[in-house]
Amino acid sequence: MFIFDIDEYKSRQQADELLMQYWHLKHVVTSTSSLRSPSYSHTPKPFSSDNTTEKRAIKTLEARQTLEYIDVTLSKLTVINSELLKLQYLSASKLTVSCICDELGITASVFRKHKKQALLEFAESYPSDDLLIFKE
Repeated sequence: MFIFDIDEYKSRQQADELLMQYWHLKHVVTSTSSLRSPSYSHTPKPFSSDNTTEKRAIKTLEARQTLEYIDVTLSKLTVINSELLKLQYLSASKLTVSCICDELGITASVFRKHKKQALLEFAESYPSDDLLIFKE
C-alpha cells in the first residue's frame, strides 16, 4: 500500500496563495483590455520576436481555466468548508473573520479549525498537482 506523506502546512499555503489570486484572475478574464483588435497603419513597425497579443490570449485562457478549477474544486468540498472558503476568498466585499463567523454561525476558534481543514481539502481536491505538496 502506498502512503503519501502530505506536507499539510505547505499544501494549505499553496491553496491560500491560489485563492488569494481569485479576484486578479477574475479581472484578467473579464478585462476588455486584455485582448484588442489589431490596428492597421501604413508605417512599418519594428520587428519584435514576442507577440504580446498571443501572450495576453494565453494568460486569459490560463486564468479562465484556473477559475474553472477553483469552482469545480469548491463544489467537491463539504458544505461548511466550501462556504467558508467562498466567504473568505471569493466574496466581492472583503469580509472580516467576525462577519464570516456570524454568517456561518460559528466561533472564531471553530473558524480557524475549519479554515485549516478547508484549505487542505481544497488542495487535495484541486484537479492540478500544483497545490498538494509532499514531504521528502
